[in-house]
Parts: sequence; C-alpha cells; structure tokens
Amino acid sequence: MQNKFALILILILAVLIAGCNQEMQRGEQEAQKIKLRIGILPIEDSLPIVVAKNEGIFEKYGLDVEVIKFQSAFERDTALIVKEIDAAITDPIAVILLSKNYKIKIVSLCLGKNPDEGVFAILASPNSSITSIEDLNGKTIAISSNTIIEYVTDKLLNHYNIKAEKVDVKQIPLRLQMLLDDKVDAATLPEPLASFAVYKGAKLIVSDAMLNRSVSQTVIVFRDGYIVENENERVVENFLNAYNEAVDKINSDPSKYRDLFIEIARIPKPIAQQYKMPKYPKAEMYPESYYNEVLEWVESKGLIQKSVRYEDVIYKPD
Repeated sequence: MQNKFALILILILAVLIAGCNQEMQRGEQEAQKIKLRIGILPIEDSLPIVVAKNEGIFEKYGLDVEVIKFQSAFERDTALIVKEIDAAITDPIAVILLSKNYKIKIVSLCLGKNPDEGVFAILASPNSSITSIEDLNGKTIAISSNTIIEYVTDKLLNHYNIKAEKVDVKQIPLRLQMLLDDKVDAATLPEPLASFAVYKGAKLIVSDAMLNRSVSQTVIVFRDGYIVENENERVVENFLNAYNEAVDKINSDPSKYRDLFIEIARIPKPIAQQYKMPKYPKAEMYPESYYNEVLEWVESKGLIQKSVRYEDVIYKPD
C-alpha cells in the first residue's frame, strides 16, 4: 500500500514539474520576443500589418508587435521623432524631410510598384466646365503643399504639359468638400476619396494609374536607432518575413479579408462593395530610380538645404 501511495505521489510531482517547466519555457519565449511598435494610418496600405498582428504571424517570427493607429501623417511623424513608435508606413517625401534631422531607414517598398497601386487622382468639381486634362490650364487645383499630393499633382500636370494654379488646402476632408461645393475648379485626392468624390458628382480627369509607370509609392521605415539596438536579432528580416506571409494570405483569399480592408481603409459605405482591393506586393527594396525622382522634386522646391543620399536612407542588411 505504501509503495502504491509513493508511486502516485511521484506521478503527481512529475506532472507538476512538467507543468512548471512548460510555464518557464513559455515565459522565456515571451521574454525573447522583440518588441516593436509600428504606426499606421487608416489607408489600404496598412492591411498586411493588421493581418500579421491579428493572426499571430508576427509572434511566429519572434516579434511582439504593437500596432498604433494615427489619424494624420503629422501625428505619425511626430511619434517617430519622439520615439513613441519604432516603425511606420509613410512616403518617400516624408522620409527625406524627416531625414534632415532624424535617422530613419526605408526597409521596403509598400504600395506603388505598379501604377494601379495607391492611386491619386485629379478631379474636376461637379459643375465646372472641365472635362479633359487640357481644360485644367489656368484653373485652380486644391492640393496639400510640400507633400506626396503636390508631388503627384506636379508629375501629372508636367506629363501633359499643363499649367494650373495650385491652392494649398491641407485637410483632406476640407479639400473634398471644397471640390464638391465648386469652391475650386479641381482637387487632387487619394483613393478611396477620389472614387467617393466621383460618386458624389465630381469628374475624374486624370490619375497616376493612367500613366505607364508609377509616380507615387509608400514605404515601410524603421528608426535607425531601433535597428542598431536589435541588429543581432535580425528584426527587419523577421518583420519582412511576417509581412510577406500576411500578403500571401490576403492575396490567396481576398474575400476573407474584404470586411477588414473596408474597415481599415475607411472605404465610404456607398462605394464599399464596388471598391477594388489591391493585389498586395511582397516586400522589396525601394528602387533608387524612384528615390532620385522624389529627391529631385524636393530639392527643386527648396525643402532641404543638404542633399539626402539614397544610401543614407535605405536599409541594406549585412
């Protein structure tokens, strides 16, 4: 009887020890995960980040990721500057302007490799006489100065040799309303607001999707200091592997993620069912040719005093 009792006690102790070991291992695994805070805006570019977070893909690659949502590019950029976030989805113009005083690295192209990704459009107001790109000559176009919006506007106008008067309207909702109220002849808007403006009566005149090459891109950036602090953990490589896995999941079954896409990108309800999801590209290095075009425009505007070299802002793994 005593031997039987001793055997039962030994088995109980073995189970308890095994449980403790499992808890310790889980604790060690959690401690080993690298913390990463990434800032996103309510745009379609953000979907792979959210999917990778929601479905545990980041954890699979040893990352403890916190996704922080911002309502404006200014808030996102400020958070990068004060180190409240470690990474973000942004655009190359913002990267160059931030790089005047802060070290950040582009780790990948996001959307914009193909012209139909991350589209911007110039639209005419509902009651204007504008029906073609040529009609924009001498007309007013509402833009946001010194941003990707003005850059794309300049690219489109220059492509067709059009001279128009640009009016600075920073806030996108106000720019949209001024367009719909015929307060300006035309405006440049990003998708999905461009499609919504058409739904409300505005006239699509031209978009960067109509060109034979991309003129606008978004990129994923990391704070250089964060990369240096975690250089032995291959944090960028692990992040991009997780990002690519999320891209594969979305592209293989877009309908599964459509509701989440509509929510994240804030697709207006009247156009939500017809609005097309992009086919998300996998992570890849941001091309130098794209960068040089953007840099040339930034320099021509006098926005920087000292040139920011491609090598200074591109992350290249050892």
